[in-house]
Amino acid sequence: MIERLAIFHAAVYCNHGADRAIAVDLGVKVMDRFLEAAQIILGHEGGLVDDPLDRGGRTNLGVTQGTLTSARAVIPDLPERVDDLTRAQALSIYKALYWDKAKCDDLPEPVDFLMFDAAINCGVGGAALQLQKALMRLGANIRADGAIGPLTMAAFWSAWDSQKWRVIAALLMQRVRWHNDIIGRDKTQLRFIHGWLNRILENSETAGL
Repeated sequence: MIERLAIFHAAVYCNHGADRAIAVDLGVKVMDRFLEAAQIILGHEGGLVDDPLDRGGRTNLGVTQGTLTSARAVIPDLPERVDDLTRAQALSIYKALYWDKAKCDDLPEPVDFLMFDAAINCGVGGAALQLQKALMRLGANIRADGAIGPLTMAAFWSAWDSQKWRVIAALLMQRVRWHNDIIGRDKTQLRFIHGWLNRILENSETAGL
């Protein structure tokens, strides 16, 4: 992995589609692992979507209009509308609002990717809850509060050191339960079940299951 070095004021421009080149276009040296995971997630998310039943609303490259509005407060030069969001700008949002906040740098492969994808699809708090509930099912004595703190990390490493594959499987199952609970609360969301499950299945293959 390559340690990232923030150089946000660098005037570097890129005309190619490679993720590594896009990272340079962002003005940031980013870890190889983040780019590898982000490439997979961009494949999941696709382009502009505006489904009236999608509770996230109008979305482009996995970024909702609400998320973009929030991101504009902390990331310079983002557009006002998700329609105008570029791939490079989406990556900057992924890094600041999801990868970093879900503490993916502190997690091993493939859990870093699974948490990153869950954070984008279910929110950072949702990803944290899924991790905590997975650990609790494996016997961890922690609370599911949606915040990844020292106790959660200690419980994770304790479980990871002794039962890696059970941790991965338990985390994926919590993702299934998360979407099942959404449908239980709102039957209109049933139309998204195939996409959600296919995404989890693809993630399980990426994780090596």
